[in-house]
Amino acid sequence: MTKLRHVVQLLLTTHLGNRQIARSVDVSRTTVIRYRQIILEKNHTWEALKELSDDALDACFNRATRRLTRKRMPDFSQIHDELAQPGVTLQLLWEEYRAAEPTNALSYSQFTEHYRRYRKGLDRVMRQAHAPGEKAFVDFSGRKPGYTNPATGERIQVELFVGVLGCSNLTYTVCVPTQSLPHWIAAHEGMFASFGGVPRLLVPDNLKAAVVRPGSDFVTNPTYQEMAQHYGTAVLPTRTYRPRDKAKVEGAVLIVQRWILARLRHRQFFSLEELNAAVAELVRELNQRPFKHLPGSRASRFDALERAAMLPLPAQRYEFGEWTGSMRVDASYHVRVQGHWYSVPHRLVGQRVTARVTVTTVECFHQHLRVASHVRNDEPGGLSTLPEHQPEAHRAYAERTPERYRQWAEQVGPSVTAIVHAQFDRTIPALGLPACDSLHRLVRQHGADEVEAAAARAVEIGSLTIKSVKSLLQTRRHRLRREDAPAGDLPTHPNLRGPGYYAQKAEGSSC
Repeated sequence: MTKLRHVVQLLLTTHLGNRQIARSVDVSRTTVIRYRQIILEKNHTWEALKELSDDALDACFNRATRRLTRKRMPDFSQIHDELAQPGVTLQLLWEEYRAAEPTNALSYSQFTEHYRRYRKGLDRVMRQAHAPGEKAFVDFSGRKPGYTNPATGERIQVELFVGVLGCSNLTYTVCVPTQSLPHWIAAHEGMFASFGGVPRLLVPDNLKAAVVRPGSDFVTNPTYQEMAQHYGTAVLPTRTYRPRDKAKVEGAVLIVQRWILARLRHRQFFSLEELNAAVAELVRELNQRPFKHLPGSRASRFDALERAAMLPLPAQRYEFGEWTGSMRVDASYHVRVQGHWYSVPHRLVGQRVTARVTVTTVECFHQHLRVASHVRNDEPGGLSTLPEHQPEAHRAYAERTPERYRQWAEQVGPSVTAIVHAQFDRTIPALGLPACDSLHRLVRQHGADEVEAAAARAVEIGSLTIKSVKSLLQTRRHRLRREDAPAGDLPTHPNLRGPGYYAQKAEGSSC
């Protein structure tokens, strides 16, 4: 209660004298007398005056203080908007304001002082209330701890990741080698494991590992977004140039720097694991430390309010995978991922796809649907093609290999297998492919049994060529039964002379 309000209340609700009121409220007696005269003149009542604000009550009893200057005041809202333009300064705006009426203008110092007061009137700080289990604020500390390489003696600086829950202020801290995406994701997984649950929202700053494009229409890093979806949470980055949006984590970073880094400044570590062990111990102490203005500690507040409100951890950990940008599928129905070519279904030629790369696999997606999955291959310029992605003609041509033909021949029969092996028994096996193509056509034309029989006869006569097989099929001599054939190795022919001819010639010569 202000002194004016107290004096007025005593004047209107008690029978105390002026001197007694002045002594009890610690004001001058003449002031009390003046207030009593105003009450009598204007017939004020306490019931009416007690509802007034302090400024309104003061206006009833005191005249406004005269301004020391009657100078022309500028429109500071317009001044504030003008300052948002590139290159515009207060000095320039003051000169433009003064040029209109120099004799009636504020001095530059008065101009800037009035503008500062105007700015203070604009600034408002919203005290945010955080629901249990709702938000986790995450960021990297500006100050970097480090350890010493025992082999070289070199000091290696690392990044300090800080995560803090909005309601309980429970803090998680870990040192990682860099701010790169794999270490950013790994730090989050460690934070979730430490909390034993997942908050419903992640509030990061606009670093590259979290946000690809900041602003009102922000675009989250696809790997970070995928990790959040795996754990059932969402990502809501802070607004650009709004440091108060992340006041919670900024405060946590400051506390971590003072509570942890300051305490470790004289200690020497020789590995990242050793450094993190010391950090974890100090974070545990920080979370157990009693609050100054609240009952309990971070850990006890988390157990009481937030633990039950957190989302459960999924059964499996997130498998880290990096996403590529959008890529157009070329006419060969392949896309190039980290220097290697991977196939996608040929119907997607000319369409755009994205790829997700893990340690073991490369997956391709079209309109958020997976259309291809390959075993990862790091051979530069290499080719990974799945048969099901090829057109039928391409697939048939791709299957035209010596090994494929050998496998096919074994299904037809042993004689065809012998013929096929003979075609590839040369310095360059691929030169036997055209002959095997012909043999394959013969099987389609005459049937496997017929070609196998012809091949068997070709093997008997020692002519392991496609031409012999084709000739036998045309003449059908491979079907003649052996008992129907004349004795001897040579076939019957009228032009051939047998042993009887030569016996008769010998008898005639003796005569």
